[in-house]
Amino acid sequence: MAGGTPAVPGFNHRRAGAVLAQALPSGGSGFINEVNKNMLLSRRTKRVILGFSAILIFVVFVVVSAGRFLSGVKERQRFEQERAELKPPEPLAVEIVEKPLVRVKRYAADLVPWKQAAVPSEVAGRVIETSVEAGQVVSKGETLVKVEDRRAKIALELAQARHEEAMRLLGEAERLQKSSVVSQTQYEAVLSSAKITKAQLDDAKDALDRHTVRAPFDGVVNQRLVDVGDAVNVNQAVVELVDVERLRVKFMIAGNDLAAFSPSHAVEVRLLSGERQKVEAKVDYVSRSSDPVTKMFQVEAVVDNSAAGMAGGLQGVVEVEVESFPNGPVAPAAAVRFSGRDAEVLVDAGDDKPVSTRITVGPEIDGQYPVLEGLKAGDRIFIR
Repeated sequence: MAGGTPAVPGFNHRRAGAVLAQALPSGGSGFINEVNKNMLLSRRTKRVILGFSAILIFVVFVVVSAGRFLSGVKERQRFEQERAELKPPEPLAVEIVEKPLVRVKRYAADLVPWKQAAVPSEVAGRVIETSVEAGQVVSKGETLVKVEDRRAKIALELAQARHEEAMRLLGEAERLQKSSVVSQTQYEAVLSSAKITKAQLDDAKDALDRHTVRAPFDGVVNQRLVDVGDAVNVNQAVVELVDVERLRVKFMIAGNDLAAFSPSHAVEVRLLSGERQKVEAKVDYVSRSSDPVTKMFQVEAVVDNSAAGMAGGLQGVVEVEVESFPNGPVAPAAAVRFSGRDAEVLVDAGDDKPVSTRITVGPEIDGQYPVLEGLKAGDRIFIR
């Protein structure tokens, strides 16, 4: 069935109505007819409602689409009208002035201590004394750390005793030789023995001295790495020492900038930390070959840090003048147009009338061209 009572497969409603009419008295047939009539009216009503709903939805869609279309047409018309009313901007005229132009290149740099070392222990043993603290200024040869040396002292005493005995025998041999009691061969054997004991004594002294770790250069203790009672191995670092009286500035440059750097050439270094102060450095070294990976050349410069007292490990920027032009006419880059290798500008010939004029310019520097020929101070040109 189209609506109302759901259809049951194999069930004939007309036949069922006839059977029901026969079973009911005469008044019952009228009731059945009324039920069938109401069911037909219900189906028709639903179809009419669905039809009107579809028509209403369609009308709403058409109205909305038409409204959007008309709104878009009006917007385009307004845009076209505003664009037609706009006037092209008039060219801006500027006056040529004379000034020097300098090309400055900047290179990232590291400022490292002039000297730095992780001072090691030359022997294995237990630390019995520490003589420095972090931040302490030390001189070359000053004691930093001592390692247990009892065995070394005993070995030195034995070597000292042997040598003293050998020297006593040598003196006796010299006396007897003068009396011709001992031969020259016997004397030389005693002399050789004395020389051997002297070498053994020197070796014992050196062994004892290696138990004391000393500063290899003047500097500042950056960090003490051991305490009393710690066990150390051979070549284990016990103190970090730096020399910051001078700082080494390291940076990399491209091959076409090599001409701007030469030994003793002064460069300016702007620090990236603290108050961003600037310091002067002198080029000390330029590598003779490029890095195999980056193809850049390393440059090292030296900063006198005796007064400034800057810490090592800072970062900075090296600023160097690599190209300069003396005082002369300068044109804004926005006003210059190129046709191949030729440069042109629009010169104000009077009454704001532009005249195309060829000029000769140098390389662009910070948005400006140095004018080599074709313009002079006071000329007016247009920026297009």
